[in-house]
Amino acid sequence: MTTTPSVLGLSEAQLHHFQQAFKLSYHLNYLQVCQQFVSLRGLDVLEVGGALPSSLVIEHLGCNSWTAVEAPAYDQELGAANQFHRNLQDQEHQQRHEASYKHLYLDIEAIPEEHFGQYDLIFSIACFEHIHRLPQALRVMHRCLKPGGRLFTMHSPIWSAFDGHHLPIGIPDRFEGSQSNQVQIFQPWEHLLLTRAQAFKTIKDRFDAEFAEEIIYYTYNSDHINRYFSEDYFIAFEASPLGIQHYQLTFHNQPPAEIEAALNKKYPGYSQFSNNGILALLHKQRSPLSSQTIF
Repeated sequence: MTTTPSVLGLSEAQLHHFQQAFKLSYHLNYLQVCQQFVSLRGLDVLEVGGALPSSLVIEHLGCNSWTAVEAPAYDQELGAANQFHRNLQDQEHQQRHEASYKHLYLDIEAIPEEHFGQYDLIFSIACFEHIHRLPQALRVMHRCLKPGGRLFTMHSPIWSAFDGHHLPIGIPDRFEGSQSNQVQIFQPWEHLLLTRAQAFKTIKDRFDAEFAEEIIYYTYNSDHINRYFSEDYFIAFEASPLGIQHYQLTFHNQPPAEIEAALNKKYPGYSQFSNNGILALLHKQRSPLSSQTIF
């Protein structure tokens, strides 16, 4: 008899609770991936771009402390959908752990200096594609880590992916219902291959002009996403004060040969269009004197 491996050591009842009460889906799987690299038990953790429930990270995973940072603009955009820390089922747990579980509304680049050198791990999922000043953010994250601390990020979809337009608004209201998941706004990689004018005409013909205007703004102008290609992330990581311990392209979807050729022609110097996301583990070097005894 075989059993399904548990996620994060959660029982089926616990897994169901976190999935249903907090609408957690990929979050738990990504957290488990992080656990494969770094055990969270006993760590002081800074979460960038989210706020996982205290009942999960403090009580179940055994973190020493958890500080969540969320950008105000992103939280405002998500509205009711961004409900992890507001969930009534977690408020009692948050009050119980008020000394070890904190939530901040600010851009990570603006985090106060009192957080520098305070964290063993920076944990970030589905966030780096939204950070515009990524080099600056990485420098700040480096300052927040203790010597030897690590940064885990797993994020998607990125701009160079087949669905890199990152359109959460999905479909117009008139398509809500059983057919909604079958309606595509862009074809795969189309947001990269069409000009703005071509994209507007294409979306207008598929839907209408008013909807097309919203899609074009959101895709090409909104500050919701940073529009980094895969190679841009690696360059930013490599240029940061953090060392790259692990770097992996994730969720592959190979473009058809004709589309891949068109992408390579339009974007010389870029070739990584098949991956939807990136998994990276970075680390902060220990001080050369940290392992020595000073007399």
